[in-house]
Amino acid sequence: MEKNYSIEDLAGFTGLTDRTLRSYLQEGRLAGEKVDGAWRFSPEDVGRLFQDGGARRAMEANRNARVYDFMLGGAAEDRCCLIRDIPVDGDGEEALRQRLLDRVNREEGGVSFSYSYGEDRRGQGSARVILTGPTALVQSILADT
Repeated sequence: MEKNYSIEDLAGFTGLTDRTLRSYLQEGRLAGEKVDGAWRFSPEDVGRLFQDGGARRAMEANRNARVYDFMLGGAAEDRCCLIRDIPVDGDGEEALRQRLLDRVNREEGGVSFSYSYGEDRRGQGSARVILTGPTALVQSILADT
């Protein structure tokens, strides 16, 4: 059975708000299906969102803001912000995204997660993952990827 994503899942790994995603639905920039009154998105729907230029710029701005906020935070606890580029082809991208999303969701909000996929300068597929949270949790998630 193919995994479908909720609007909350998309908001979690794109950094876009529910409101922005709903606007994208109205504009036709995001496709999905309503199931029992809730929006559900296939991996293909998510892939098309990552290809939309405007959405990509918005996701990039949110990722940059997340890192900047971390740098300004000055929290007393042991926290880290990790930015990792993972080489992955289009076929493996969906599995990587799902594995990361499942792993972060198990931490019940302890780790902030941002994800994007595109081609690097050489034309190779690359996923950029930003994890922010308690150092031990981020390291644990990183070990699983």
